[in-house]
Amino acid sequence: MKILLLTLSALTMLAAEKCRKNVASTPLPLLSLETGPCFGFCPVFKLDALDNGLVRYEGIQFVEKEGRDSFRLTKEELKQLKTKTQEVNLWQYPDQIQTDVVDAPFATLTAYNRDKSKSVRGSIDRPTPLLQLEDLLKDLAEAHGIQVKRGVNPNSPASGSQREVVVHLKPEVNAGNWLAQFGELRLRLVRRLAAENIWLVAYNPNEIGEKELISLLKDMDGVVDVQTNLPVKERD
Repeated sequence: MKILLLTLSALTMLAAEKCRKNVASTPLPLLSLETGPCFGFCPVFKLDALDNGLVRYEGIQFVEKEGRDSFRLTKEELKQLKTKTQEVNLWQYPDQIQTDVVDAPFATLTAYNRDKSKSVRGSIDRPTPLLQLEDLLKDLAEAHGIQVKRGVNPNSPASGSQREVVVHLKPEVNAGNWLAQFGELRLRLVRRLAAENIWLVAYNPNEIGEKELISLLKDMDGVVDVQTNLPVKERD
């Protein structure tokens, strides 16, 4: 009887240890991003990053790749994402960042700490750290072959349907409200490029040429400068 009890006790301990190992090896969510629609063709998608480096993608609307896919971050990329998530600390922000921007897409960032999570929803005028964290996750997705920064017009040919210019606005100008006056051209704010009021603006070259657009924008009140979206090392 004593031997039987010892055997049962040992088996129980082994089962418990195996259960602990299985729990420990189960990847936990780290950070997720969910984007919303806008008046134009803003990409609508989800990215869910796990603490083991796996990132799950779901393309919903106006994206190059619809449906589900996944990729795995390198150790250096995962470390960078974890560090940035901790630095930004979503817990310090309200659940909703109020905005006065007209017709700009909303995005929700969610950070996880085991069984706890914190979501922050806002538009393109959120605090810079939130925009930087979102951009980092997007950059990592694009580095692994999943394009998430540019919306895709399903009614246009895949090639040449979008170009971009860099627009520097005066500090007091609200980018979304400024853009709303170009309804016929359907310009679109892609993202903020700097803490200053500098934005990447997308346009359709079939509707207006680059030189014509730059000339038009430069002559408008509230605009400091406009230039072609050159690679970073070539940009002034």
